[in-house]
Amino acid sequence: MDLNDYWQENKRFVTTVASGAVVFLIAHMVLDGNYSGEISAQNKRRAGYENDLRQVLFDTSDLSTAESENENLRGAVDQLSAQAQFQTRPRFRLDRSPAAPSPGSQYLRTLTAVRDDLIPRSNRNNMRLDAELGMPSFSPTREDHIERYLEALDVVDTVVNLAIESNVRRLDKIDVKLDPGLGTRQGVGRIEHTKIKFTFEGPSLPLARLLGRVQRPPDERALLVDDVEFIASRSKPGEARLDLTLTATRLTEETPEEDN
Repeated sequence: MDLNDYWQENKRFVTTVASGAVVFLIAHMVLDGNYSGEISAQNKRRAGYENDLRQVLFDTSDLSTAESENENLRGAVDQLSAQAQFQTRPRFRLDRSPAAPSPGSQYLRTLTAVRDDLIPRSNRNNMRLDAELGMPSFSPTREDHIERYLEALDVVDTVVNLAIESNVRRLDKIDVKLDPGLGTRQGVGRIEHTKIKFTFEGPSLPLARLLGRVQRPPDERALLVDDVEFIASRSKPGEARLDLTLTATRLTEETPEEDN
């Protein structure tokens, strides 16, 4: 077959290939003209990064400095965590030894002991006290709830003692609320809050004295103030109402579970 016969039989194919080659050549020339400078700059930048990576950026002294700073930061975090987390006294902690009574029995025993101590003392000091001490009407049964209510009872015992020492006249109400995330799928997050709200009434000076003592407790444990409202009485000059909400915090390593 000579060239003329090949052309007659395949001229459409040859024309298509030739057109594609021309288009490709034109596109290559356009792209090369418009972007060759940018490509060259990027190649130089990449070469510079590769050169930087081959060099030693840190030495042993830098490592020692970083380790020292990390140790200092860990110490600062531990110190701040200790100040923020409520430290429960031993008598308000659950005994988990094999011979110990059940958590429910321990809760009732501790609650009874606190009531037997606080109520007579408040009566002798002419301070009216909410006999329920903010605890639930029905004893909690879940161990984690029992543990939190005992922590709250520790806060109540501390604050009521400070109120007696400050000559406060009335502690009308105590309300304890566990963290709403406790026992839920979302969890409590990094910080768990048990809130204990007190409502005091009486002469303003003892209430102000109490507020100062709460912020500087004698045993130096953290009593974190979540909210405070001091309202002067309109009908009784010299008297006021103090709404004080404290928080018993727990710091955890767990994060809330994400919804899928």
